[in-house]
Parts: sequence; structure tokens; C-alpha cells
Amino acid sequence: MKATIASAFLILAAGAVPAAAQQRVLSDRVAKSMPTAYRAPECGLKSNHFKVSSGASYLRTGIENDVPENQKRALDNGERVLLEAMQQNGQEKNPAAWYYLGRIYLQRGDLYGADSALARAEQLAPDCAKEISAYRQNAWVALIRGGNGFEEQKNPDSALVLYRQAGMIFTRSPIPYYQAANVFNTQGQTDSAAAYFGNAVAVAANATDTTEVNIRNRSAFNQGALLLNSKKFPEAAAAFEQYLKWVPGDMEAKRGLAGAYRGMGDAARAQALDQQIVAAGGTTGGGAGGAGSQDIMNIGVNFYNEKKYAEAADAFEKVAQAEPYNHDALFNLTNTYLALKDGPKLLATAQRLAELEPMNENALKLVGEGFKQTKKVNEAVATAEKVLALPVDVRVSEFSAKADGATLTGTATGREAMNAAGKPIAPAPVTLVFEFLNASGGAVASQEVQVPALKAGESHEVKAAGQGAGITSWRCKRK
Repeated sequence: MKATIASAFLILAAGAVPAAAQQRVLSDRVAKSMPTAYRAPECGLKSNHFKVSSGASYLRTGIENDVPENQKRALDNGERVLLEAMQQNGQEKNPAAWYYLGRIYLQRGDLYGADSALARAEQLAPDCAKEISAYRQNAWVALIRGGNGFEEQKNPDSALVLYRQAGMIFTRSPIPYYQAANVFNTQGQTDSAAAYFGNAVAVAANATDTTEVNIRNRSAFNQGALLLNSKKFPEAAAAFEQYLKWVPGDMEAKRGLAGAYRGMGDAARAQALDQQIVAAGGTTGGGAGGAGSQDIMNIGVNFYNEKKYAEAADAFEKVAQAEPYNHDALFNLTNTYLALKDGPKLLATAQRLAELEPMNENALKLVGEGFKQTKKVNEAVATAEKVLALPVDVRVSEFSAKADGATLTGTATGREAMNAAGKPIAPAPVTLVFEFLNASGGAVASQEVQVPALKAGESHEVKAAGQGAGITSWRCKRK
């Protein structure tokens, strides 16, 4: 579903039904936002007809009279005489008639009437565009403030009404569209949110004002992200492409664009962007200047799944260099070297992984494969014997670090352990020691975990926690 905001509403052609006949939307906010002192046109506009001059006089009385009843009477008379001038006296092409009529409607808070009349006045008298825009902006500000107030009061539906009205009465600002998009997004109406973000981008495409440029850019990015999440890949790609013309160094946007390309089946363009992201460096924090570790890990996984193993290795290496105790990076990098048949790098990386997880069967087997590929037969045999004798296979499924500590959860699974001669080793209890590490590999805290004797295939949940600041990883060993 695509939502749009009307602009230049109901512009009238000669002989058309005047704006007064259209449905009225009255806004007390707009009426109160208008000047309290009359100002004659400063754009050289001439009345050129006595009824048009009378309309201007009634407008002045309606503005400057302090008695509400008299104000209303004057504005009503002004509307009446101006409509007569256009309908009965051939003044339908007189810009002054439309100008004064538009201002009368603004004084009443009649949004659609004002928009229609002022649009016609500006069409007939382009030199008055700046002045007309200023009156529109007065109304726009009142509506935006009202919408913000409704949002603060947790009344999003009323806020949306005012934002739509603001976008109609003054079409040159992205703010009402952006605000409406955020409301829709909060309500879970992502299609409408994406459409309104797109409207904000279109309105401010050539913006020079800093605030409008920032809103335009955020809108373009948000539109791309929403479309990507909705799997509307071509539309998401277009949004991200436009955004990157304005903010070419944003790695997160490049990652989004790569995802859109990949969703479109264009792996080549996706891979080219992924290589840019990895080459840009920076694996902490993310943002416009670089990508976060998880971003680069995801890129590496994409490369691996697409059998681009050299590119996958570049990505995983980037993370492993920045975070040498990152288990996922080491595991992925080891398997990538295995796919590349790069024995020396496979062995070195697998050993780093096994130092952190010596009770993990897969980690030990990768070490053994590294020895095989580097033709270190004795070491390969010794590693195979170690795998055979392993009483339990310990795998951590979840690790969570916070400012003051960390927790992990995993599973210990019993194995059919045996010695080098092939003799079974009876199941026995095992004490595991989990160390919680800082970024330099130093142990911040540790906890012992008891694992009962497990038969082959039996499982036991493993949980550990450590208190202390700066924990980023963990290490497990057998006591």
C-alpha cells in the first residue's frame, strides 16, 4: 500500500468551481497562527477591480477587529465579494483576487481553500511566490507543533492528521513527511512509513539547508532499510543507491545495498560492495566510517556460501585480527582455510581455536586436518588419539557480555571415548573451568562447572557466569 500527500490541492482553472465550494477543513491552530496586523502585498500586486479592493478591505477588517463576531462577518463578506468578482465580473484570472481569497481562508483556518486559492495566485503572479510561501509557512509551523504535541501525548492518529495537513499547506519541507513516516513506523505500518520517507526524499532532493539535508538523508536510508526488510529488493536498491550518492562513505548503507542486490540475484554487484566494506577497515562500532564486526562476519558468511573463499577469508581475517579471541571468527576462518586447502593457515588458526575450546570435538578435528595438510604425520596421529579419548564434546551456544560481567550457556555431550589401542574408556565426571577473558586475553573471572559421567549421546546443560568489567570472550579447559 502506497500513501501519498496531496500538494497544490485543487488548483482551479478559469471557469472552474471556486475553492469555497470545496470541502472545508478548518484548523483553529492555523487561524491563530496568522498575523494580527494587516500587511498589504509587497510583491507589487494590484487589485485592478473595485470588488477585489473591497475584498482586501474586508480582509484587513477581519484581521484587525478585536470582536470575534465582527471578524467573522468581515471575512465572510470578503469571501463573498471576491467570489462575485471572479464569477460575475471576469476576475477569475486576477491574481489579487486569488491572493486575498487565500489569505481570508488562512485567517479562518480553511486549509484546502487556502491551498487552492494561493496556488492559483502564485500561478498567475509568480513574483508573489515568496510572500505566499511565508503565509503558508506560518500555518505549517502551527500544524507541525500541534503534531509534535499529539505525539508527546501518545496520540499518534491525531499527530498524523496534522502532519498530513502540514504537508499539504506547505509542500517544500520534508519535515511533515518524515514525522509522519516515523509515526507509521512506530505503529508497524512499514509500507506507509516507507512511502512517506520517500516523499521526504523527493521534497528535499535538492535541499541546501543543513536540517533538511539531514532529514532527507535519514529518510533515504530509512526507506531503503524498510524496503529491504520487506524484501522489496529493487525498490530498496534504488533507495540505498540514492542515499549513497549523498553519503558515499556509509558502510551500513553499502551493506544494505549489497543485501538488496543479493536479493535481486545480482551476486556480482553485492560482492563488489562487500569487498569495499571489508577493505574500508574498522571492525568496532560500525557507522559511516566503517563496519562492525558482525557486519563483516555476515559478509564473510555470504562470500563463503557463494564459494568466494578468498574473499570470505579476507573478511574473517579482519575480525580475527581485531578480536583475536572471537570464537566465531576463528571457527569460520578455519573452515574457510579448509575450503581453500591452505594447510599452514588452517593449522595455525585451528590451533588458536582449540586453545580456547580444547573440549570441542570439531576444533580438535580441524587441528588434525591442519597437521594432515602440512604433512605432519606424527602430530596428526597424536591429535586423532586425543579426539578418540575425549570424554565429552563441549559446545557453547550462547555468550553474552555486559558492562559488569558475562554469562554463557552450552551443552556437554557424552562420547564413545577410547584409548589409542581402541579400548573403551568408561564415562567419568569431568570438571570444566570457564575463564572469562578481556580483549587482551587476560582472565577477568572464572567458574568451575561439574559435568556428570555421560554415556555416549547423553547431554548435560552447561552454564557459567563471570563478574568483572571488560569481558569480551571466554576459554574452556578441563581441570
